[in-house]
Amino acid sequence: MTERPDRPDQSPGSEAQGSRAEQVLSQALRAMVGGEKPAAGPRANGGGAQDRSGRRRLTTGQLLLLAAIIGLLVGIGAGLLSLLL
Repeated sequence: MTERPDRPDQSPGSEAQGSRAEQVLSQALRAMVGGEKPAAGPRANGGGAQDRSGRRRLTTGQLLLLAAIIGLLVGIGAGLLSLLL
């Protein structure tokens, strides 16, 4: 006669299910903090939006926003300089 476990988590496949649950939880936590899944190899993600140093490249929108901010700062600086002279 086969013995049945008292609790469902004692079944033979429970270790695999627990491992899968840990993977799902880990993936959900990484997604919540904005992290990515660790790459298996140096170029496992196909390059994507990262350059060779591992830093993310800026998108076009971010570059335009950065250029606008720098332009505003230069304009403010030039305006203040013209007022002082």
